[in-house]
Amino acid sequence: MEELVPFEAKNVLGSGNRESLDIIDLILLVCLNGTMKTHIMYKCNLNSKQVQEYLEMILKFELVQRVETESGRSVYETTERGRRFIKVYAELLEIFDLLGERQVRSYVPR
Repeated sequence: MEELVPFEAKNVLGSGNRESLDIIDLILLVCLNGTMKTHIMYKCNLNSKQVQEYLEMILKFELVQRVETESGRSVYETTERGRRFIKVYAELLEIFDLLGERQVRSYVPR
């Protein structure tokens, strides 16, 4: 069976209770309207090392983009490709009938 997450992303996974794709999905949802790294860290309940590793990976796969604000801060925004990920991931969860066990989202991009 083919792996869902590429080999180079394996160091991000760890052995916690959440799956990496769930975390990626949550990060992309948090970044829909643009947000700073510290907000991602707190809203996704990640430590600084984890958030850095996830951001590097999803930047590489162009699921988010880093935008510099006028004040010189970096804001991360979900790209169109990231929005597609959110939508497809929600459909995948629906196929496996897992949405009933998880918190239902109030927003899924179209």
